[in-house]
Amino acid sequence: MAKKIGFIGLGMMGTPMSKNLLRAGFELTVWNRTQSKMKEILDLGARPASSPREVAEKSEVVITMLAGPSDFEQVILGKDGVLQGLKPGSVVIDMSTISPEVSRRVAAEIAKAGSKMLDAPVGGSVGVAAAAALTIQVGGNRQAFEAHRDIFAAMGKNIFYIGGNGMGCYMKLLGNAIMGVNMAVLGEGLCLGSKAGIPVETMVEVLKTTGAASRVLETRGPNILKGDYKAQFMMKLIFKDMGLALDTAAQDSIPMPISGLVRQIYAQSIVDGREEDDYSAVVATAEKLSKVNPKR
Repeated sequence: MAKKIGFIGLGMMGTPMSKNLLRAGFELTVWNRTQSKMKEILDLGARPASSPREVAEKSEVVITMLAGPSDFEQVILGKDGVLQGLKPGSVVIDMSTISPEVSRRVAAEIAKAGSKMLDAPVGGSVGVAAAAALTIQVGGNRQAFEAHRDIFAAMGKNIFYIGGNGMGCYMKLLGNAIMGVNMAVLGEGLCLGSKAGIPVETMVEVLKTTGAASRVLETRGPNILKGDYKAQFMMKLIFKDMGLALDTAAQDSIPMPISGLVRQIYAQSIVDGREEDDYSAVVATAEKLSKVNPKR
């Protein structure tokens, strides 16, 4: 008998993730704050719910994929929230990118209700989500993780158990901080070469064969070459994630001065009106600050 899964949060990532759950044969009940975003997945066979509470009432496992900590807390703990409809023995899997502190606090409330929570933020962009090839970093009860590997396998290719509650959040935040710094310094380097007259295509081609090669260069090189920054992972989200990493680091007395400085560069991109562009548009911000007109 197919597991009954609830899915809350049908945004750029949540929609392809929920589609993959349907393709894998799970029964799916969905809710989204903007109701119109539910139509596509309902047309494929998912069932609608009128509230997060109803999602929980109809599900064994509730998955959330939300924009940030406040949205997550509201959906779980707020009026008509998941907690009010959660059956004892159920599991909540939060796949949002939030702070370990908030994740652990909500997990404790869910435990009081006789259920378990896993934090399982994902790595990968919209195309990776559509291909069911996400990296999933899981924190929480090990038995609950093992019992629901099939759910993770329907959405991801690289699945890691990191440790107790909050540990998946830690892993995601440190990864995004590193990714954000890599992208920003790539933009600076390309500006240096552009000022000298080296075409962007040449720089990208050479860098791929050197110690400066990186995953961000591999995945975002093509759109940097075109100067096309249609969002796969929005600028405002890397800004949020780096902020969460810095807040968490401050609580843990870990200095992250490089990440703090780089976040200000993303802030400039947002001031320039690029908050809904892909985060690789920080390259365009670097070009503006450097007053270069790259050869593309």
